[in-house]
Amino acid sequence: MITWRDAMSVGSPALDADHKKLIELLNLAEEWVSREAWPQVSAVIDDLMAYVRDHFAREEAVQLAIKYPEAESHKKLHEALSMKTRLLHDKFKAAPNDEARKTCGQVLIKVLNEWLIDHILKQDMKFKALIPKKAPSPAPAAELQMGMAQPSEAELAAERRARMEARHKDIEYELPPNLAHLLKRIEYVIPELPPPTKGFETFEKFVEATICRRVDKVLVFFQRHNPALKLELPTFFLASPEFAEKFHQAIGKFIIPVIWESRQIRVLATSFAWAEEDTDSFWEHVTRGLEQCILQGWTQAWDDLKLVETKKDGQKVFQVKDSTRALRDMLLPSDPMVYDIPKIGNREIEVFKSLLDPANDWWNSLNRSWRICHDLYEQEKDPRIFQQKARDGAFRDGLLSAFNRFPPDWVDFMVLACHRVFPRVSTQFLESFGTNLGRNEIEREAHIPYTIRYLRQAREIPEIRHREMEEEREWHARVKELSDYLAHRESKDKDKAAG
Repeated sequence: MITWRDAMSVGSPALDADHKKLIELLNLAEEWVSREAWPQVSAVIDDLMAYVRDHFAREEAVQLAIKYPEAESHKKLHEALSMKTRLLHDKFKAAPNDEARKTCGQVLIKVLNEWLIDHILKQDMKFKALIPKKAPSPAPAAELQMGMAQPSEAELAAERRARMEARHKDIEYELPPNLAHLLKRIEYVIPELPPPTKGFETFEKFVEATICRRVDKVLVFFQRHNPALKLELPTFFLASPEFAEKFHQAIGKFIIPVIWESRQIRVLATSFAWAEEDTDSFWEHVTRGLEQCILQGWTQAWDDLKLVETKKDGQKVFQVKDSTRALRDMLLPSDPMVYDIPKIGNREIEVFKSLLDPANDWWNSLNRSWRICHDLYEQEKDPRIFQQKARDGAFRDGLLSAFNRFPPDWVDFMVLACHRVFPRVSTQFLESFGTNLGRNEIEREAHIPYTIRYLRQAREIPEIRHREMEEEREWHARVKELSDYLAHRESKDKDKAAG
């Protein structure tokens, strides 16, 4: 696996973004190869090859724009790699069995990994000094040569959507309207992370905004949802934009003052021109020691809000501090249906603590894991015509494997996020998933407390289970109708061929 480092920057935001995306796709392909999930490997490699091609065009356009003297020889390096990877890609596609696919996939990823590191750190660095500090995003090479106007963001987005739809469409099938959704990927709302901000009046406000943004990379991730689903219960608190706003206020009131007590943090303001930086680039100036200092202040501030365990008449009791009561009031939803949050205790405070790790930007890791869950859900629970069906339990195992990648409670929220997005992740599935984590509800609650809380609430509304059962019957009816339709079509095709 490759990890992006600031030393890899070539000075062009557009090319840096390309390199980060290539690293993300390579890491994803490597993970799928290790799982021997060949349909996913094939899809990711297709994306990777297309992105490499587009990246080469952008990089060559930049070199033309800055009049890089070695542009022609650099282009030949691109052509040589393109030919080599294209041959490996074709070989992978034509592989007769899984063993051959594994070998081809591993070789292709190895070649691309070695190229990416060598190319960025050696070849691309040669023209870094020629790139203006605030270089504009390059137009595609063909447009630079022909003098055409660069397409708008809306046009580029429409083109990307068209390519995506074309990639997932199977032209052999023209389904009736009630089955047409089986030619499309599941659609739902994936909130975008707002761009980083800058221009703060004080360094303290800058630090606060920077920490809130790092936390938002977790909170915004969990805000995905499917408006087409009917859910009678409020969402879990981490998935609510309103909670995120209130949590920002809590950070400013209860946490930042403790972090700001550190002299090291205050001195940081004099070590770089912070007014010119934004809430992402801030971390480039933070040393490992300062990361630990920020984390220590963050942890201490939350620990100071914990309930204090005491004994009264031989019984264990928890004393609530005034500051914790204030935190509880601050994080209450404006309406009980906006989001569900328990009365804040030590477990919730541990969740809040887990939302910041100065050494880790969780955004890409979370989205990579979600993509795996998305693919496994579709392939097992609701396969499209163009997809191979995954084995039973693959989606469940994908969720369970996430326990090893993230803070424990996050997987609990990941399960609930799947319930908010995927139609067949019903409360019955949640009940079944929990059986993998304990023999009874008390044991399961130790691992997925918020899912168990949600299930207890759902059991109080019998209509939820009735609705889910009806939706499941409708789904099976559509699957049967599809099977009958395809069987009838196949029969007609055979008759036509025989005639």
